[in-house]
Amino acid sequence: MMGAAAQANAGLVISVAQHGMLGENLDAMGTVMSEASRVVRIHPAGSGKVLTIAVVPGQHVRRDEVLLTYQNHSLHLVRLEMAKAQSALSTARAAYQNAAAAYSRGRELEGTTVAAGETRRRLAAFRAADDDITARQADVDTLKHQLEEEYNSVTESDRGQTSPADEASSIISPTAGEVQSVSVGVADDISPATELVDLADMSSVWIVSDILPQDATQVVEGGEQTTELPADGAMTLLTSKITSVGDLADPATGLVRVISRVSNPGGRLHPGMFLNTHLPTRKQMEGIIVPEGAVTDIDGVSTVFLPAGPDRFRPREVRVGAESAGRKVIVSGLAAGDKVVTHGAFALKAIMQISDLSDGD
Repeated sequence: MMGAAAQANAGLVISVAQHGMLGENLDAMGTVMSEASRVVRIHPAGSGKVLTIAVVPGQHVRRDEVLLTYQNHSLHLVRLEMAKAQSALSTARAAYQNAAAAYSRGRELEGTTVAAGETRRRLAAFRAADDDITARQADVDTLKHQLEEEYNSVTESDRGQTSPADEASSIISPTAGEVQSVSVGVADDISPATELVDLADMSSVWIVSDILPQDATQVVEGGEQTTELPADGAMTLLTSKITSVGDLADPATGLVRVISRVSNPGGRLHPGMFLNTHLPTRKQMEGIIVPEGAVTDIDGVSTVFLPAGPDRFRPREVRVGAESAGRKVIVSGLAAGDKVVTHGAFALKAIMQISDLSDGD
């Protein structure tokens, strides 16, 4: 029995059972993997020696967070080249000023103390000095671009340096994500070819299931997959769209890979996690369709509750067939038109068990 007030508190809902068809699910084991397109493999811009490592695999990092630092010998060499290039530019500018003045005097004195041929020579020297400035300026601009863009990018920064002689560069995270691997240690020599850190953007992940080829032919690509995620003693159902069903079996395992993509804004899913998942198939099962909350387990028996009066309910054993997308097919125990509790069955189960315990006492 459950009074009207208790029914309201439990949010009890009674609905009329309807006949219908429901697609069957295939139960499988899913593995969480980072999306291949969202894995960043970070390399240094220069060559040098690792100074510090600030992260470990599995660690979550923020955008622009320092992952490691290294003594950047290449940066030191580029700065020396920049100093030479700027000196050469200053020399070229001085030579240009001298050439310009000589040419101007030559024009003023041409035909008197300066021959026309000498004026033409001075003009050629003036033009050559101008071209030299352009070339030296190009050298400076190239090195400046290298310093500003190559050694300061989405994955590297020299802004933490304390003086012009400081060669320490920081490798930084280009995005919020999870560190997958760290491939170097302190004091290791590195170069632009060295892979330092693998970083995965975990805002969305793949759920990968390897299943038998005969089962894979039944899985619906584009269908809605549900995955069980245990958390704090409760179970959360994640929904994801199947994006890929393999055409060929893996020669090593004989299994076909099914991939779905699921959002992971809270970062609860980590690569390597194993989860129970349910894949939608083309198979259809006919029966009475009810919400999954209408069916509760009592002593290992699937049970629903039917109203037997305003405040009375009776349990009825049923047999469940397929279940998908929060619904179940009842293949026996219910008929179309029966009234059934579709929300609040757990509260009725608790009352029944308390009542049975009291009778036993």
